[in-house]
Amino acid sequence: MQSIRVWDNFTRLYHISQLILLGLLWYSGDNADFELHFQCGFALAGLWITRIIWGFCGSDTSRFGHFIKSPWRVLKAWRSNLIVQPHQGHNPVGGYMVLALLGTLFLQIITGLFATDDVLAEGPLYAFVSESTVEFMDSLHASNFDILLILVAIHALAGILHLIRGDNVIKAIITGKKNVPVKHAVTEHNFKSALLPTIIWLFVAAMLYYLGMSYASY
Repeated sequence: MQSIRVWDNFTRLYHISQLILLGLLWYSGDNADFELHFQCGFALAGLWITRIIWGFCGSDTSRFGHFIKSPWRVLKAWRSNLIVQPHQGHNPVGGYMVLALLGTLFLQIITGLFATDDVLAEGPLYAFVSESTVEFMDSLHASNFDILLILVAIHALAGILHLIRGDNVIKAIITGKKNVPVKHAVTEHNFKSALLPTIIWLFVAAMLYYLGMSYASY
């Protein structure tokens, strides 16, 4: 076995922060704590934007081009049982799960800007659209969150299955490293510092918070 690095520090921060923010958003939404809900929403929006940027100019294993493969290559990897082998970063199927999660997160963030509880809370873009649009966005915001939870559960289940097969992807998210058989160890990748993307995240989140809270009410 050989210990190899699979994630940079920002990608680890992204995974952990995303789970924490989703948990807080769930909690604050259920308990009508809309100030916290908006704060976490803007933080998640800043994190999402930064992850998209990092997907094009970040570390090798965090770039979309590293793990987003053509459907044909994914099918070939599935048939060849390559999916279960340890990967540096996401495997070909996991890459499409990342896209699904990013897509649903985007929809959740956008619809939340228009959402209302019909009593006190109103998203920052609520006043700029019609009542029918608000109702549609509000409904989509609620139903999309259920889809997001299902995707997160599938992602977690896949992590457990990989763990059972000896590929500890859960540990890799926490430590950034995993132990793999020498025959699966690949050449070293370039891993970048977490400082710049973290600064971008905090700056974008702060700007979104400043602009968003000027229009939101709770």
